[in-house]
Amino acid sequence: MKKLALITTALFLTGCAGTTANTSNTALNICLTQKANAAIQDGSAFTTPVKTLAQNISKACLKQLALEKTGMSEEALDATVSVLNALKAANAS
Repeated sequence: MKKLALITTALFLTGCAGTTANTSNTALNICLTQKANAAIQDGSAFTTPVKTLAQNISKACLKQLALEKTGMSEEALDATVSVLNALKAANAS
């Protein structure tokens, strides 16, 4: 009975790990696609070597996803809102 419970638990945990990896890969693919598309739109994809641009994009996405997982995305959003409001107020004066 203990052996069956152990196997069931192991299979359950393996399934959960696979789901987390798929979710992370999906988020990574979305980020990579968005940043690559932005590079096409702003023209940097045509002026920067592909390998260099790919390294920059992949590093940025990995950092972004790591910060989101640590809860930094909300802090970054709040800080950005504050900075933008301060800059808008300064420009309006």
